Amino acid sequence: MIRNKKRFDVMAFKEYVNNQLSRTDDYATESFKSGLCVGLEHVLHKSNNYKGYQDLYWEEIGWKEWYEGNRTEVWEEKKLFIYGTPDSKYRGSKFSRRYY
Repeated sequence: MIRNKKRFDVMAFKEYVNNQLSRTDDYATESFKSGLCVGLEHVLHKSNNYKGYQDLYWEEIGWKEWYEGNRTEVWEEKKLFIYGTPDSKYRGSKFSRRYY
């Protein structure tokens, strides 16, 4: 019996999930985003493409502020550079801040 191999574009799926994680409408709940993260992480692990995720604040702003500042390793101080402050762009659900 010959099996038909189906192809799945992992990187297109990753891009789709990243776009969904950036949504801010009422339907993009924390549960919705959590499910997307679980599904994407499973696909990435199975296809040997998992390289972790980045917090958006850290990726866009925080690392520069941390690098130019005192480069603290004290978690209570450093997490402000990773997650941002309550009034920053990426506040709210921890899944809203992820980027794979």
